[in-house]
Amino acid sequence: MKPTEPQRPHLMSLGLNKLGLIGIKAPILAAIIVVLLTAAAVTGLTRLKVDDSLSELFRTKTPEFHTYEEIDRRFPSSEYDVLVVVEGKNLLTHDGLKAFSGAAADLQLADGVNGIVSMLSARGKPDPTGYAPPIVPDELPEGPAFDQIMDALKSNDIVKGKFLSEDGQLALIVLSLNRDFVAEKSAKAVIGDIERTAKEDLEPAGLSVKLAGAPVMQLEIRNAVERDQIVYNGLGLLFGAAIAALFFRRVSLMLVAALPPVIAVCWSLGLLGWFNFKLNLFLNVMTPLILVMGFADSMQMVSAIRIRLREGDTKLQAVTFAVNVVGPACVLAHGATLLAFLALLLSESGLIRTFGEAGAMAVCISFVAVIVVLPILGLLFIRNEKSLARDHAPADGMMDALGTFVGAIVDRVIKHSVLYTLLGVGLFIYFASLHLQLEPRYRLADQVPDREQALAATGRIDSKLTGANPFHVMIRWNNGASLYDPGTLKVIEETHLALEKAAGLGNVWSLESLRRWLRENGDDNVETVKKYVNLLPDHLVRRFIAKEQDAVLVTGRLPDVDASQILPLVHKVDEALDPVRKAFPAYEISVTGLPAIAARNSHRMITQLDESIPICVLIAAVLLAIAFRSFFVGVISLLPGLFPVVTTGAMLWFLGGGLEFSSVVALIVVFGLGVDALIHFLNRLRLEEKPGVPPEVAIRNARVLVGPAIILTTIVLAFGLGVTVFSELPSLRLFGLVCGVTLLASLIADLVFLPATILVYRRYISGHDV
Repeated sequence: MKPTEPQRPHLMSLGLNKLGLIGIKAPILAAIIVVLLTAAAVTGLTRLKVDDSLSELFRTKTPEFHTYEEIDRRFPSSEYDVLVVVEGKNLLTHDGLKAFSGAAADLQLADGVNGIVSMLSARGKPDPTGYAPPIVPDELPEGPAFDQIMDALKSNDIVKGKFLSEDGQLALIVLSLNRDFVAEKSAKAVIGDIERTAKEDLEPAGLSVKLAGAPVMQLEIRNAVERDQIVYNGLGLLFGAAIAALFFRRVSLMLVAALPPVIAVCWSLGLLGWFNFKLNLFLNVMTPLILVMGFADSMQMVSAIRIRLREGDTKLQAVTFAVNVVGPACVLAHGATLLAFLALLLSESGLIRTFGEAGAMAVCISFVAVIVVLPILGLLFIRNEKSLARDHAPADGMMDALGTFVGAIVDRVIKHSVLYTLLGVGLFIYFASLHLQLEPRYRLADQVPDREQALAATGRIDSKLTGANPFHVMIRWNNGASLYDPGTLKVIEETHLALEKAAGLGNVWSLESLRRWLRENGDDNVETVKKYVNLLPDHLVRRFIAKEQDAVLVTGRLPDVDASQILPLVHKVDEALDPVRKAFPAYEISVTGLPAIAARNSHRMITQLDESIPICVLIAAVLLAIAFRSFFVGVISLLPGLFPVVTTGAMLWFLGGGLEFSSVVALIVVFGLGVDALIHFLNRLRLEEKPGVPPEVAIRNARVLVGPAIILTTIVLAFGLGVTVFSELPSLRLFGLVCGVTLLASLIADLVFLPATILVYRRYISGHDV
């Protein structure tokens, strides 16, 4: 029996790898504790909920976000509308309009609906008593009388281009939901009832129905998150177990490799549940993330155990060897990943900070699951270890074949080390230049499932009406002035004009809309305005007048376009409102709404995250230099650390893309995971570099010993995170693509450019050890 390899003392792991020796002394007792902790975690899993907020990504502590929250609180219907898009060539026929009227009446009575606004809400000129009859009466006439109604409807300023398209083939119904009722009965039940009612009334008349609006988008996000969890859990676990079974073949080794990541997932999600975290756009990738983090190091640990068992060690010796020799690298690898998540805490976005907090917790739990639980499982599950020293299983042949493949690559790299070093540096410079040309991008559509009805309906509104996304200006005052004070009415009028003229927005609504209608009918004095405000339904008044009558809202709608196109519009509106602010300093005028918040903040937030990546790489390089007691290690780690990042940036540039929240977050996270392979290689290289051993031999031995496991873990990492390409959320599909490309580039950098660079340094600059 060969003695276990001694560990060279200069790798800094703060002794955390020794945690793995705790369970070895009493594996049965430790296993019972693990089972109890897992049971508690399962209870926490049941507490997990989904956060479907569209604004959480931009939640900050800034005054502008507080203003946005105030709108949500004081004008609740403005962000809680279901938009029913009705379309068909026979919409304005007698039968079509009759079906539309019936649907509007039924939707008004649907559970959870506070009120309804549509083209049927348009009113004619008031009679002497003040009653304004509807343009479309309850009983539709035939012949010329019907044609006159249609002409009046299509020419009405409130209807045309806002609730009815110019070609008369698309109409919009806006439903205001009762938030308390929806919270009690669930959005799924309320929106499902609305959709069912609309289709039953309209489809027999040949009219199509699609739903849009924030509540519908939120429901689709929630459904997608729940479906993705099933897909990610199933495919991730299946693939990880399959890789472990394929290359270890023995059930015992497969279980030892696969169970710790599964336990890490259970513990992490359970802890998130106990801490009242909610699954959201980014936390949805937590499951595959935890799985791949755990698999990356459990594969390295089990590979080391397998090698020592084949050398004739007992299972206790093999497990102890893995803890002492591979364990320190696991500490550093998890530390690098932890650093990546901690970098997310610097973001202004509440959503990204939450992801950083959850990820940091998951990294720590994944480390414990690998370093503590895996040795326990090794002692409990591995049987007949002596046979491993005699038998040469098919799995051994596959691992050996991978070793041969790695060896062939390293031999070629060693032979042309200068060429590959120059190639690596040249590609890095070229890809970095392309990465720096990427512009930040954000669209609401990228956060919503694109295979459901909400985006399709929004697209129809954008193309045939004035857009579906609300753009608000809130006017507040605390000078005691009345809502109907001439100064107040003048500020509202000027603000309304600014949105129409300076911004070019359509479908602008405010108290000024009512005053204009009354003015056209010959009476817009203050008392008449008051009278009609009191006659309007409460759900309609609350769209533009706060209950306390010390704040009003002027709202327009715009298409869903990239934030970079909305930002100039926000600036234009602000500039147009500056003279109003100067003329009426007692009134606070704020441009807000989700499109405005996104336009102002997305560019800055994405840029800050992108700039944090090289800082993370630099800090990781410093930590590695300290850990390995080598300045050279710190410098040499920069290329494999940054090369995958700029390679993916170049890929995005070639695809005509930009930097989005999901792609930048993916780069930060995968950087931490990619460093794992670098650390394991450097850890092995320090053991192989001995006096009298040529550098090319040490590099080849180190690469062949850890290379197969690194390839396997990269495959597991790429697939585990790549399953997000099956998501219905475009942002998560991009996340998966970025992760896959980044990990592939990381593997190339580790297998090719890193050994070449180290050898060039050893041959031509220094003869010292790592």
